[in-house]
Amino acid sequence: MLYFFDTRDNETFIKDEVGLECANLEAVKKKAAVSLAELARDVLPGSLRRVLSVEVRNAFQPILTDVLTFEAMVWLTKDGIAAPA
Repeated sequence: MLYFFDTRDNETFIKDEVGLECANLEAVKKKAAVSLAELARDVLPGSLRRVLSVEVRNAFQPILTDVLTFEAMVWLTKDGIAAPA
């Protein structure tokens, strides 16, 4: 069956127009997780807060959504001094 793996980076949505054939739900889950990890690898360095997702659908309905919320908490200033609480 053909599945579409749309991505979201905060408010930016990218619709998958091509799709990917997957044999079963386990294959869909694995592909979604790998896609989310690859997206995170590409966009998280240097970020302080991001919400990423891979939203999987077939031609008829949503199938699953994987979400990753990232938040960096900076405790030191650029001079290496602890920031006030």
